[in-house]
Amino acid sequence: MGIRLDRPFYTVTTHDQNLQAQDVWEGESLGGIKENNRPVPAPIAVLLAIIITTAFMLTFPLWGQRPTAAIFADYVDLMNTPAVQSIMNNKDLTPQQADKMAMQTIEQRLDQFPSPYEFQRKQHQISMDQLKFVAPQIIKLRDEGADLEQYSIIGPDVVKQNFEGNVVDGVTQRKQPWWDLGYTIDVWYVAYFCIAVFFMVKGLPPISWQPDHSKAH
Repeated sequence: MGIRLDRPFYTVTTHDQNLQAQDVWEGESLGGIKENNRPVPAPIAVLLAIIITTAFMLTFPLWGQRPTAAIFADYVDLMNTPAVQSIMNNKDLTPQQADKMAMQTIEQRLDQFPSPYEFQRKQHQISMDQLKFVAPQIIKLRDEGADLEQYSIIGPDVVKQNFEGNVVDGVTQRKQPWWDLGYTIDVWYVAYFCIAVFFMVKGLPPISWQPDHSKAH
């Protein structure tokens, strides 16, 4: 008795275990239930794979990161340039039109230069109204020498991130990693579940064998 892995998609149990399972299957009435030995339907397996893959993609730490103040530091600098200020102070435009044109000008300017925050900028859009709220806070933090990557933008507020990241020279960096411990735990337990289900299903006699229900019925 034991586990065999030479043909795992055929069976993972030894021949004597399969014979014992077949005797139980055919020798007991099983409450009158006539259950055949059939494989797991392919649509069920595909659906399970889609659910697991989708769940992991949506909960991937990188996608769920909150925007940091560092992403919008360049927005703040461009917001105070003469070109943008002239648009915002244009009396011929409504406040909504001025804000929209000013933000378009900022984004066009940003597109001209490479930045490590290009992905985050696309992921976290910001409006001029929100930029007006966070700009003074970002300027204040930068003047104080703070690391803007350790501060999150939550609505109109710029707050220090509330998780502990890596420790560098005895100082905790509050920077959200692209991978975290919770995600590692999720990967491990889902993998454990899938492996356990696989061994449970393949622990049955191979699907090439079908029980004779007339023996117990």
